[in-house]
Amino acid sequence: MFNRKHREATSGKLIAGRLVAKMRRRLNGKVVRLDEIINGLAAEDEIQDPVATKEHLAALHPAHAAYVYAQNQVSVISEQLTGLKEMAPFVDIVSQAEDLYMPSAPPMSPLTGSYFTCWCFFDACVGASRETIGGAILEVGAAFGMHAEMSRLIRLMQESRMGFYVHKGCEGGLAVLEELVTGAVCRAIVPAGYLGRKGELWYIRVLPPPIPGGSEHVVFTTPYIILRPGLRDWLAYFNRTLSQAAHVADYERHMKYGPTRSYWNDFIFEGYVNYRLEAIYLAGLPDVPESRPHSEVNQWGSGDDLSARG
Repeated sequence: MFNRKHREATSGKLIAGRLVAKMRRRLNGKVVRLDEIINGLAAEDEIQDPVATKEHLAALHPAHAAYVYAQNQVSVISEQLTGLKEMAPFVDIVSQAEDLYMPSAPPMSPLTGSYFTCWCFFDACVGASRETIGGAILEVGAAFGMHAEMSRLIRLMQESRMGFYVHKGCEGGLAVLEELVTGAVCRAIVPAGYLGRKGELWYIRVLPPPIPGGSEHVVFTTPYIILRPGLRDWLAYFNRTLSQAAHVADYERHMKYGPTRSYWNDFIFEGYVNYRLEAIYLAGLPDVPESRPHSEVNQWGSGDDLSARG
């Protein structure tokens, strides 16, 4: 008992530690691989057929296909692990968010599947150590033999976050994007199909090149295009929100976790303006309720599905 608690306290990952310990007890010292454990956890329930079929993946850009496959595996593993009581805190968070935001696509909800699933798996955290479903899967994978390449891809997704990027133009079918606060520049494929225009401000999750030696980043979410306010107001927002001593580090934490768990979800939901198939348009600032069309202080449009949550 002491050793188990000591390990959990050292790693700070209480849920993952308890999950791994429980699974080890169930296995009673037997050596098995992760896929065998998942099949065992499924018991009499049939594991859901993968969404990412070989035919579907073959039709995608290789960089995008690698992440789609990894996320599909996260979804399958998560479906099984969240049936264990140790994962109940995550189930509660996701269930409440699903009821509140009804994620799908506009016009029902501006929280798209690509955005919401990444938030659920990699950003929605529990406890002081900020455990996530993705982090728990990585811990289980490390303990029970997840393939190294799959672990690497899931870790890249776990370490990712949303960010604000200035569109700098297009080169060879790629969007050239400069992150607003860090200044990092990347060239990315946009699987949603919207290449955008120079000068636009995008709120997106950009994933690094998944294939060693590759150069194309991946805009994994449908782009959220900020119509207003402009760059000056957004820079002012970050200047008043982030400390000057650790500006970039604070920005990265702010973008991944927000001051509250619902902070960025509310920003999207309340800032929704319009959409097209390949992009969604937002307006407003997270800390200025009056600037967001569907905030509580703006009662106009109360008959709209997006302005009435539950």
